[in-house]
Amino acid sequence: MQIIKYLVIVLILSGCATRPWTKEEKILLTASCLATVADTVTTLDMLDNGNWEINPIMGKHPSDSKVVVTMGATQTLTIILAHYLEGFRSWILGVKTGINAGYTFHNLRIND
Repeated sequence: MQIIKYLVIVLILSGCATRPWTKEEKILLTASCLATVADTVTTLDMLDNGNWEINPIMGKHPSDSKVVVTMGATQTLTIILAHYLEGFRSWILGVKTGINAGYTFHNLRIND
């Protein structure tokens, strides 16, 4: 829980970026967040169906709360990086969206 407090502080302080987000970057941010939510939901469903997680950070059989916290923390870190690395926002958000979307489709395929 300590890490969540630090992430909240960083998010509050992150309002100091020099360039505002463009409309396209906000769309990518939304897509990234939605892909993370989809990945989280399909991961939880996959685990409930007797499968195991391949992410070494979470372990093979993580609790629901560990999945949600890990996914939330990685998305928060992505947003922070995109906020401060202004020239790479589109790349950071696009890559993260692709990764989470890919794992979502992987999880859906396993559950079929």
